[in-house]
Amino acid sequence: MALIDFIQKSRSQLELIKDISILPNINSKKVKKAIKSYVPGRNIGSEQVLLQVDNTFFPRSGKQGMILTSEMLYSFSNISGKYSTRLTKIESVSPQVRKAMGNSQLGIVVNGENFLSLPGMTEDSHLIRDFIEWEGFLVGEDLTPAIVYFSIFLHKSLGCELTLEKEPDPGPPPWYGN
Repeated sequence: MALIDFIQKSRSQLELIKDISILPNINSKKVKKAIKSYVPGRNIGSEQVLLQVDNTFFPRSGKQGMILTSEMLYSFSNISGKYSTRLTKIESVSPQVRKAMGNSQLGIVVNGENFLSLPGMTEDSHLIRDFIEWEGFLVGEDLTPAIVYFSIFLHKSLGCELTLEKEPDPGPPPWYGN
């Protein structure tokens, strides 16, 4: 199944997470700012973005977060730095909590080494919890239903491994290039 089809199939669950916008409901100003902020060479058009996660708090500008196209994942936060990879290169995802400056940072570890900070994924909806349990997973005590669901979504849509075990402490940031 193509990624866009999987996104559409998962739309009702994904839209429960306030940081996520899905084509065609992606704010064009935010996605242009995201491309300018963290897409190397700015070599994609805003119409190629299928899903955007906006990590910015106020104003919600799109300058930090994640975008998915049919071929690529691009991500940036001040905590975890810039990251981009072809979707076909993603072998595993793992929702994790890391400590930065004394604060917990929700995120996803890609391929066991690249931490993508997604601090706004804090939703604790019973609908998301029910879906996670229906899929045969549990949320655990440190993670939120939103970050676990988004990890399950990536696992299923990209056909990669999902690891729910807590990782060993990676130490303080920066985690760029880890």
